[in-house]
Amino acid sequence: MAPRVQVCGLLSVLKSVRHFPYPHVYWFGSQGERGRRVQTRNAYTWTGLSLLVTGGVTATSAFFLFHIVWVTAFGLSMVILGAIMLALGRTIPRLPPEVCSLLLETGIDNIAALVEELGIRTKAIYLPSSLTAGGRPQALIPLQAHPTPPSIKQALPQRLIVRYGDSPDDIGLMLSTVGSTAIGMLEAAPGPALPELETALNSLLAGTLGVADKVSLSQQDNRVTALIRNPRIERQAIWSHYSLGGPLTAIIATVTAEAWNRPVIAVNEEQRGAEYMIELETTP
Repeated sequence: MAPRVQVCGLLSVLKSVRHFPYPHVYWFGSQGERGRRVQTRNAYTWTGLSLLVTGGVTATSAFFLFHIVWVTAFGLSMVILGAIMLALGRTIPRLPPEVCSLLLETGIDNIAALVEELGIRTKAIYLPSSLTAGGRPQALIPLQAHPTPPSIKQALPQRLIVRYGDSPDDIGLMLSTVGSTAIGMLEAAPGPALPELETALNSLLAGTLGVADKVSLSQQDNRVTALIRNPRIERQAIWSHYSLGGPLTAIIATVTAEAWNRPVIAVNEEQRGAEYMIELETTP
């Protein structure tokens, strides 16, 4: 078959592919209610399906009917790209970032209102999961200030208002923070070694969440200093942040408490140019 005839025949096939009934129209039924329910909500999936169909028809026609090698390779490359687009479509979160931000701000506002209404000015104690009855790390905010941090040796009940000591004033609020949820994104809890903890925080903050470029840790006795490079979450000047710290502080303190299996207090945090410094201290 002459090359000109082959190319003309292939062009006619591609022209028919252009009018091929794509999945969002016919594969899943009519465009009625059933068709609308199964439509995929992101462009990656539709692009991937279109590339798979077009590439499959092109490669099959070019190989078996027209015997054009380079067009066959082109069709196979479209199939490969379609498979990649389908894989990318599965990585898109079901909730848009705007919705996640709305839920986060709502939770922070509720906590801020509660802490401000009670007039609490004490630092929160971030507890590991071994010291909470619910089995997940949380933050304890004592209602009364103490000259020294309280020593917590047993798991506290899963309640909003808890008693953590023998004194009548040993009452506090048990709250879930951003760190309580973020630590679940780690594949496994890090060990107590500082390099392992630093790797876990970089994986979480710079990798999974993408809210910073890098996290560096340094330790001196029972204090750990975290330097966060180019943080993308700003610390707001609200009442609850004096006790709990900002979202980045909550995440780092929670992961540190879980790694060391000891309560942790955020004693200081401040912005230093492009870096954000957080100082943590373990309690007895």
